[in-house]
Amino acid sequence: MITNMSLGDINARVETYVRGKSWYWYAPLWLLGLYACWQLFRFNMVAGRTPLIVLIPYSFDFFLHEWAHIFTAFLPAVLTAAAGSLSELLLGAGLVIAAIWQRSYFALLFCLLWFDLACQSAGQYMADAVPQRLPLVSLAGALSGQEPKHDWHFVFGQLHLLGASAFISGSLRVIGGAAGILGLAFAAWLLYKMARAPAWAASGNEAILVASYRPTASPKPALPEDNGFTSYPIGDSAPVPTPSKHTRHI
Repeated sequence: MITNMSLGDINARVETYVRGKSWYWYAPLWLLGLYACWQLFRFNMVAGRTPLIVLIPYSFDFFLHEWAHIFTAFLPAVLTAAAGSLSELLLGAGLVIAAIWQRSYFALLFCLLWFDLACQSAGQYMADAVPQRLPLVSLAGALSGQEPKHDWHFVFGQLHLLGASAFISGSLRVIGGAAGILGLAFAAWLLYKMARAPAWAASGNEAILVASYRPTASPKPALPEDNGFTSYPIGDSAPVPTPSKHTRHI
C-alpha cells in the first residue's frame, strides 16, 4: 500500500484529509513540533540535560531498550546487545508506518520526530563505542547483579567495526534529522492545503452522499375517472326551473 502510492495518489488523499479542517487549530501543534525538532538537534546524551518534550518519549524508549535486552536474552550475545537500540528504531519506524496506514497525516509529524529521537539516541550510543563516556544503566545487569557493559562497544568489537563506529553513528543521526525535517515540511504543506481548502468543503463521506443524490419528481395526483356524470357543487345541485309558455300566471 505504502510503496505503490504515486504522487497523484498522495495528493488526492491529502485533499480528502484536509476537507473540513481549520489550519489554525493545527498550527500550534506544528510550532510544538518545530520546538521538538530543535531540541532533538541539540540532544546530547553525555550532557544529561534533556528538556521535558524530549525526556518523556526518551524515557519510554529507555525502558523499551532495557526490556528488549531481557526478552532477547536467549539469542546470541551480539543480537541481545544490539536489541536495545534496534527496538527503539523499530518502534519509531512502526509509528511512521502506522500513521501512513491509518492516513493520520498530521500525526505523521510526531511519529517522524519520534523516529528522529530513536536515531539520535542509538546514533550517540554507537558514537560512544570507542570513548565510552556515557554513564551506563542496565536493568538486566541490576536484576542479574552483573556490571553493565557498553552494548555497541561489544557489538562493534565482535563485528570488527569499531573503526567505523563514527561513520555508522553519524549516518544514523543524519537519517533521523532528515526524518524530522521531512515531518515538519509535510505538516507545513498540510497547513497550506487546509488554508486553501474552501470553508464549505464536505468530508469524504458527505461528498459521496451529495454526489450520489439525484432528486426524483413527485408523482402527479390521479385525476378521477370520467364515468358519465358531472360533479357540481352542493349549492348548485338543484337548478331553478325557468317558466314556460304553458305556465298559468295567477
